[in-house]
Amino acid sequence: LRQLTTQRKTPLTEYTLQCEYHQLTGIEALLGQCDGKIINSDYQAFVLLRLALPAAKVAEFSAKLADFSRGS
Repeated sequence: LRQLTTQRKTPLTEYTLQCEYHQLTGIEALLGQCDGKIINSDYQAFVLLRLALPAAKVAEFSAKLADFSRGS
């Protein structure tokens, strides 16, 4: 057991986000900046994403997403 490495787990908060196809690349970039990831995606007339973000980064992601969506 002493030789095993320890990995720290970060609690993640899950969200559902709906966006247009042309916004997807920007949202993926924002997720990367905030250590988030896409858990699931559903492509229909719009894109429905299930996201997971570290709880400590939710406010930062929300602010960046608000700024991003103003330009769309």
